[in-house]
Amino acid sequence: MERLVRVVNDDDRHALAWLTTHAGHVRVADAARHLAHAGRPVFVSALCRYLGMWPPARREPVRAAQDCTLADRHLAQMRRILAGARTATTAAISPVPHR
Repeated sequence: MERLVRVVNDDDRHALAWLTTHAGHVRVADAARHLAHAGRPVFVSALCRYLGMWPPARREPVRAAQDCTLADRHLAQMRRILAGARTATTAAISPVPHR
């Protein structure tokens, strides 16, 4: 069946395995033969549409929490700089009281 179906990446590989498990090897192979034109392999998404089945969406692996203390320090420093610039700008713009 590998020459009937175009597997481009890991997602296609997982989707094809899911289709084969849930629809059956014979049904998937028959659908691939039916959809194949001039010996060109069929995309996995075309098989899914033809069979009316969609594999569940793959979840991204959960990444471990990273230490963000350095980034937090830099952000705090940027906030202090911006607050100082804002205070200086406000003082320069504030109206001078008339006597």
